[in-house]
Amino acid sequence: MKPEEKEQMKNIIANIEEKRKIIPTYHDLCQNQTFWPLFQKMDAKQQSEINELINEYIKEKLKKITKTKGGQLFSRFAENNEELFWEFRKLNEDDETASTKEFQTIGKQIEQEVFKMEGLLTDKMINQLKGLDQVVSSFYNIIYLFFPRYNNID
Repeated sequence: MKPEEKEQMKNIIANIEEKRKIIPTYHDLCQNQTFWPLFQKMDAKQQSEINELINEYIKEKLKKITKTKGGQLFSRFAENNEELFWEFRKLNEDDETASTKEFQTIGKQIEQEVFKMEGLLTDKMINQLKGLDQVVSSFYNIIYLFFPRYNNID
């Protein structure tokens, strides 16, 4: 893929992230109302390049989300549990994959980690009801950004 094509693809990913508040998977790109013709006709090599580009985008995003405590916690989680993070990200590919037993098993592990992070994030805020909802909501926006099918965990 040429550098200008890579840049164009990154812009598409960024635009979808901005509109839908998720980092899209390849499957999401194929389902996009505007760009689906471009992605559905790609061969296996091109699909692999797009997946690599998405993964690079995710790595860059993980570095940028550290402005908030929730972002710092999630970034640290992704760094310390790299295999688990990428395995669950891959399982978020589409709704079919998100309905598998493996998704549920890995998802429960992710969910436990998310609950721990949420506890760390809100521990000192319990007496400050003002702002607590916003902090928790912002934190879960980060979770859904990287794991768009997180709510499919039973």
